[in-house]
This record gives sequence, structure tokens and C-alpha cells, in this order.
Amino acid sequence: MIVVPARSIAGPEALAAFYIALFTLGPMVWFGLHLLTGALQSPRFTRGESTGLAVSGLAILIVPPLIVGMAQGPIFMVSNQMKARGFEQAEQAPLPHTLLPVQRFRLNDAGELYTQTLRAPAGLHIERVSALIGGHWSDTATMTHAYLCRQGDDLHLAWPVGSELMPLRIHWRDNQDTRYQAEYRVDAASLAALPPQAFKVAWRDDGIDLPVPMARELVQLGWRNAPDALHYRSLHMLQPGETFKNDCVMAGYRRVAWQQEGPIAGVILRFNPPPPAPPWQAEFHREAELPSPSAP
Repeated sequence: MIVVPARSIAGPEALAAFYIALFTLGPMVWFGLHLLTGALQSPRFTRGESTGLAVSGLAILIVPPLIVGMAQGPIFMVSNQMKARGFEQAEQAPLPHTLLPVQRFRLNDAGELYTQTLRAPAGLHIERVSALIGGHWSDTATMTHAYLCRQGDDLHLAWPVGSELMPLRIHWRDNQDTRYQAEYRVDAASLAALPPQAFKVAWRDDGIDLPVPMARELVQLGWRNAPDALHYRSLHMLQPGETFKNDCVMAGYRRVAWQQEGPIAGVILRFNPPPPAPPWQAEFHREAELPSPSAP
């Protein structure tokens, strides 16, 4: 009596007709049939008894899913707490990564940036990277983290000059499947004397080469769709072969559909520091950095 009328209607209106019938005609039929069935019994059921049977039948259908839905939140929290406790109980060990030197880049006139790579040895598998935020260690996999990207088990860091890189806690397993953890903090005082170098983008027909790996979250690519206009797109839409886990734009970055898209004409690095600092960006244009053709 509910499905058949809805199926007789074509298009999206069928769904609307189904829900209208479910919440109007459905209760009338359900309770009406219970009242009719109770009246036909011997001895006859009272209206209250028939209504009680109808309500109990609905309770059997509705209450278990409600209980399961209400329990999902607490179960999820307990599961996460148990998982976090397992990471916290891991043995403390020296950070096994090779720390490459911190570099300082000048992003045109927009600002400056520190970068560093933590290179993982063979046989190591990173399980989790947490950041100290508001006095609590939070899993970076559950939040945006433009200051950090991963490529395999290597970590690549980038943070604006004048801001602090939040402490990191790195959890890994070695080739013996033993779990360890270590904290990493940057000595900000030692970075002030670093000389800045120009951040130069190398342009190719099929992609770009950045001087250092950058988080996909930071990078926007632009294509020329008019003589004096660039259309920029973020890299949230993954290309074939890309994964959310490996979220760095590495040297040799290639657009799969470069022949259809055309060459990349611009790159924006966009930073959103914590308030009250305003967001800012640095923009690089292909024409500005390619050599001019020589005169004949």
C-alpha cells in the first residue's frame, strides 16, 4: 500500500510520494489493522490492548537500531582511546630518520619559508604522526596539516618564517615489527641566521619541479584560459596513481592529462596560519621565469 503507489510515479517525485505515504498512510494502516485484528479475536481485545500490540511491534523494529546508533559514538571514542594508549605505551627511542639541513626560501616578495626533510631508513614503517596542539597530541591523519607531508616513510616539513613548527611525535615499527616513538622539535633559535635562497619553480610541458617537496594542501596549479587570466585549481582531486597518504608534491610532479590540459602556467603556495595571523600566498608565473627568446 506504500511501495506500489510510489512505484507508479516516475522521476524524483516517487521518493517524495514514498515518504509521504510512509509517515501518513503507513501509521493509519498499521494501527488500523491491529485494531481490526483485535476486534476479531475471541474474546475481543480492547482498543488499548490492540494499540499496545501495535506499539510493541514498532518498538521491536525501531529500538534496536536506535540503540546501535546511540552506541556508535561512545564505541568509536573508546576504540580511539585504546588505540592511542597503544601508541603512547610504545618504547621511547632516538628518532631513526636522517635529518637533512633546514633550508630557508624567499617566496618572491610574499614571505619566507623554512623547509626540512626527515629521511627514513630502510625497514622502517611509520604508523602515526601526532602534533602537539593545545596541550594534546592529535593524530595528523585526522586533520589538515599543510606544514607536513609524507612520501612513503619520509617526512617533509614546511613552515613560514616567523611561525613555530608544532612539536611532532612520530610512531613507527622497525623490521622486527617492534613499535617505537620519538618526539621531534625544531630549534627555532638556530634558524634565524640561515641565508634565504630564491624559491624557483622549474617548468616542464608535462608538469613542474619544485625545489623542495611541498604538501599537496599548499599547492594550487594554474592554466591559462585567456591571454591575461589564469584559472587555478587545488590538488584535492587525486590523479590516477596518487594516494591521500603520500600527499607531497615532489620533484618530477607530472600531470597525467597534460596533453589535454596544456602546460602549467602558474603555481600558488597558499598559507593559512593560526589566527590572528592573516592568510597569505606566493604566486609564480611560467612566463616570468622562462628565458626570453634571443633575437635573431
